[in-house]
Amino acid sequence: MGDLEKEISQEYELTVRNIIPFKDFFIIDSSAGKKVLRKLNFSSERIWFIHGAKEHLYKNNFCNLDRFTCTKEGLPYINIDGSIYTITETVQGRECDFDKKEDVIKASIALAEMHSASRGYIPPEQSIVKDELGNLPSHFIKRLEEIKRIKKTAQREKGCLDYLILQYIDYFYNLGESTINLIRESKYNMLVEKTRKERLFCHHDYTHSNIIIGSSETSIINFSLCSFELKVYDIANLLRRKMRKCFWDINEAKVIIDAYTSVEPISEDEFFIMKLMLQFPQKFWRVVNKYYNSRRSWRDKTFERKFIEVIDEIEYHKKFLDRYDLLY
Repeated sequence: MGDLEKEISQEYELTVRNIIPFKDFFIIDSSAGKKVLRKLNFSSERIWFIHGAKEHLYKNNFCNLDRFTCTKEGLPYINIDGSIYTITETVQGRECDFDKKEDVIKASIALAEMHSASRGYIPPEQSIVKDELGNLPSHFIKRLEEIKRIKKTAQREKGCLDYLILQYIDYFYNLGESTINLIRESKYNMLVEKTRKERLFCHHDYTHSNIIIGSSETSIINFSLCSFELKVYDIANLLRRKMRKCFWDINEAKVIIDAYTSVEPISEDEFFIMKLMLQFPQKFWRVVNKYYNSRRSWRDKTFERKFIEVIDEIEYHKKFLDRYDLLY
């Protein structure tokens, strides 16, 4: 750790007093205050894209985020023995609690403000652009094919849990197939082109740990997965995380939508695509895919509980989709 302290002190306009491991990053105690140090498995070009996105938000008055601290040479990263590290400002506050209505409202408003400020982003020339626009149908088709292969595997293995999966797999496959057919008939491609012209980007990992509730502001951190994408991707992600905590209560969803649209509008076509994102059996695919591709220990200890959660959601999820139009 001593070599790391020395390198950072040499490359940045600060003196490192101590580096303390914490979760999946480090806390730097420095002459410029506390900073966050992360080792990233990204290329420098990818970090330039993230850095550019953060600076674009900041210039557009979305300032509650973890900007990179640049080196003396103006780089948003440091390369030490072939490993890439970044230093960001610390953000004061606590992680968002989706069980608290006031936190959910603040998170929804912050997301809308971020999306609004993201428009017009032109990445730095030296960056590798991350663009997910237009990829949703192919992602869903790939996952549906994986569900089809899983059915054949379950039929072959014939264990107790395999039979449990086979009881429900056709329901979820048909749900996914219906989603893909509806996307093909929708205005998805039109929305993709509109967003491409607007140059709007998404956070792409809008979870509680990346939303920091402060005494007077809400901050968004960790833009590592940010990319050009439909804004409803982030909104659907926020809705999904909240809905699984409240039995897919449409009234709780309306809290999120009302807060978001108080800042940033959602068109009828966007609402429809968001419904399809929420309709696709994402959790079923993730759980069964992990079951058949994990070590036996995970399968024995965890799978049944996770799968029962998926089954228990079916009726609540159906009711939510039936009442979805109440959101707009």
